[in-house]
Amino acid sequence: MKKVFYLLMLSWLVPAVAALAQQPASPLPQLLAERRVLTQRYAAANAQRHSLFGLSNKPSKKDLQDVADALQGIVDQDEQIVAVLNQTAQRATTTAATLQNTGRDDRNLTAQRISELQNDLQNAQEREKQAAGRQRAVAADLAEAQQGQHVRDALIAGLALGCVGLLFWRQRR
Repeated sequence: MKKVFYLLMLSWLVPAVAALAQQPASPLPQLLAERRVLTQRYAAANAQRHSLFGLSNKPSKKDLQDVADALQGIVDQDEQIVAVLNQTAQRATTTAATLQNTGRDDRNLTAQRISELQNDLQNAQEREKQAAGRQRAVAADLAEAQQGQHVRDALIAGLALGCVGLLFWRQRR
């Protein structure tokens, strides 16, 4: 009986010392280690046979109570493990949702920026077309002015020749 008591006390100290030596980021490894200890405690309690007078190989009431306590400890530990796993799953879900929202926001921002750039491109193309139209209009005005200047120059040259011819004609006469 003393061996079992010391074994149980030692089994309770081992996880505590291990927890102090190594502080995990997640409580799950510690809970699993504690569950292993409880499982060992259950196995030890289940193996005990303290029947009346030691004549039969049946467990006593105390043995059965130790087994029930060990099983209850395992169930409680399993509930803690499930709670930690649920919290981890919730954090993972929240993180996934956050990443999905961030990705969606990034896609929306990218689509908006692409739309703005396309609008800027269309505006630049429209300004280029307007500038090309103004350039053609100025070129047409220049060609018309040059054509008008050629006509004036030809008219002036014709009048000058006419004046020179009239001058020669008057001098000959």
